[in-house]
Amino acid sequence: MQDFSMAKIQHMIIHLVGNKAKEEEIRLSSELCKNIDEATEQHLKQFFFSSFKFDMIYCFSHETDVCLNEIYNYVRKIFDDEKQFIQQSINIAKHLYEVSAHPNIKGGELYVTYIKNCIIDGQILDAIGIFKSETKDIYLEIEKNKTAFDVNCKKGINAKKLDKGCLILRGEENDILKVYMVDTNHNDTFYWKTQFLGIKESNNEYSSTSHLLKTYKQYIKKSCNIEPSKKVSMLNNSVQYFETHDEFELDEFADTVFENTAQSEMFKEYIQNKQEEKVKEKFVISSKAVSNVKRTIKNFIKLDSQIEIKIDTNMQEIDSLLEKGYDDKKKMNYYKIYYFKEE
Repeated sequence: MQDFSMAKIQHMIIHLVGNKAKEEEIRLSSELCKNIDEATEQHLKQFFFSSFKFDMIYCFSHETDVCLNEIYNYVRKIFDDEKQFIQQSINIAKHLYEVSAHPNIKGGELYVTYIKNCIIDGQILDAIGIFKSETKDIYLEIEKNKTAFDVNCKKGINAKKLDKGCLILRGEENDILKVYMVDTNHNDTFYWKTQFLGIKESNNEYSSTSHLLKTYKQYIKKSCNIEPSKKVSMLNNSVQYFETHDEFELDEFADTVFENTAQSEMFKEYIQNKQEEKVKEKFVISSKAVSNVKRTIKNFIKLDSQIEIKIDTNMQEIDSLLEKGYDDKKKMNYYKIYYFKEE
């Protein structure tokens, strides 16, 4: 459970970080934000926290030593000594500017915050929040003059639309426990997650479940020798396995979702040879991860005749209701669908 109702923004500073590739400026503040009233703080907390889902947990990483990760170093220094907050926030902004080297990256305000009394999974923790706003909305402001009302158009930040964010939490012993991230522009994820923050998915139930299901989905999608209807059936079978088991075991899973030993062995070899990220062969299943990945699975067959055949994600015996053939007279493929009655 996450609860920020009692959270207190202890320190906050705002820097402007442009796009270095476009030679935009970086403007650094030397003082903290002052005079934040209670109403403003409530809107800020909504702005900072409402976009986080708190499903995926991340940790800092580095190819040689995590102590060489820039953001890891800066936030540890703040946790060790709050007096360093301003200077380390400046270092964070400078680091963001250095990695903003792609022309498509948008400049914007960078908020660095020190937040107390965040309740995460029943623990009361301090957090360092790093948030970036890139887009502006148009607002209409009504002003009253002596005899009538006037309307003006202004640009501002929508408190319900955070573009990018990161929450870094520490425990009682001052060690960094968890990192959460949000990025509403998925095209920027590599820049924000990898180049700037330098984080990776933590090895837990949610990430293991999500990663295996996504890997299987990718494998089925790339398999050219599997019919589209069979792909839908195999994906449905994989979801059914995860929904009816508490623990994942690779051999059992492969034997369940594939029709024969040859296909099963090919998939297990594919899993074992993945170099970019090792896939665990046994883990406790996260039902939340299954639900989230299930929503991304395409349960339809798209034909070039502008017709789509939609199949329920819970359907298992698709082959008994869907038959594929070829019409020699029309020289076209066809699907024959069996059913009892129309609804």
